[in-house]
Amino acid sequence: MKLAPTLTIGLALALGVATPAFAKEKAPAGPSIQISKEYRAAIAPVEADIKAAKYDGMAARLDALATFVGPDERFITAGRRYDFAKATNNNAEMRKAIVGMIDSGSKLATNAMQLNVAAGQLAYNAKEYPEAVARLSEAVRLGNKDADTFILMAEASFQSGKTNEGLAFAEQAVAAKQAAGVKAPEDWYRRALSVAYKGKQAAQMGKWSRLQLAAYPTAENWRTALVLFRDGTKLEGNVQLDLYRLMRLTKSLAGERDFFDYAQLANERGLPGEAKAIIQEGMASGAIGKSVQPINELLASASAKVAGDQASLGTQEKQAGSSANGKLAAGTADAFLAYGQDAKAAALYKLALQKGQVDVDQVNTRLGIALARQGMTAEAKTTFAAVTGVRAEVAKFWLTWLDLKV
Repeated sequence: MKLAPTLTIGLALALGVATPAFAKEKAPAGPSIQISKEYRAAIAPVEADIKAAKYDGMAARLDALATFVGPDERFITAGRRYDFAKATNNNAEMRKAIVGMIDSGSKLATNAMQLNVAAGQLAYNAKEYPEAVARLSEAVRLGNKDADTFILMAEASFQSGKTNEGLAFAEQAVAAKQAAGVKAPEDWYRRALSVAYKGKQAAQMGKWSRLQLAAYPTAENWRTALVLFRDGTKLEGNVQLDLYRLMRLTKSLAGERDFFDYAQLANERGLPGEAKAIIQEGMASGAIGKSVQPINELLASASAKVAGDQASLGTQEKQAGSSANGKLAAGTADAFLAYGQDAKAAALYKLALQKGQVDVDQVNTRLGIALARQGMTAEAKTTFAAVTGVRAEVAKFWLTWLDLKV
């Protein structure tokens, strides 16, 4: 999927290209024009024939005017080449003409910004992507802030294999739309996300997934974002578990793999209650077949542990308070979180942070989850914002979920 528009002859009409005519004795009002008498004599019949649509041999006649090298002469010749190209639907000649006007050095090029946009679009159509970016960048320098210009620069960069540059331009395109009070097309987000995914750029994948969700927060987009991030990164099991928890909240779990992997991760980490609940949810929704042996074995394993696990929580909660470090408090909090007892989990996570010797980023992530599920949005946001390292991207997805709930 490419996002760049194809230049049509209609764009030329929007350029406002206007170069003075010299077929008449008197030049039009405007900037003082510096041309020789010889040039005036040479250009007059060319102008007359273009006006009369007499195009035989016109390209060669225009080429012959290259001997006149004054800035204004070069600009006017390029302008006539433009008129000829527009009339004959010749994009190659049109591009040559526009570049000629830009490069002439003439003060008559008062519409240089528009000319550079057109030159960039034509270069893109000719698959000369670095040239397209250069011309469009000049248009931006001259004041063009149009979102379509930035998205064309993004696509040209993608086609050149310059992923990071392209993603930066795409972000500018989205920002330009937002500044104009308009939502960027969803395809723009999808294209950027696809490029980031193919480039295995986890941070960019996360960024573009969240940008898309902020603009188009559909259940389908939640699943796409979280699954692409999960499959495109190598997340350690505890980190992946917290991503699955968000998938559960956003209704992004689908198919046996999701439910089984989630339940297995929970069970392996001593959270049988969560493993059991997830399998039962999958069976109830029809996502998991009730006759699948590995799933039934996992369900039986988790179910057998639940009663004993729950019975031990009260003792562990008391012991956590007198423990020399926060490890027991964090582990007990994990169990309460798995059973959906978020208030108790939050209190123990805070205790674990106070006592120390714990994985601070993991504890903050799960404290944020416990707070978020209680509706304590402001405190949850502060907690997630403190997460660093490999968990930071997962925390940002939780922050996006909180933002969209408001």
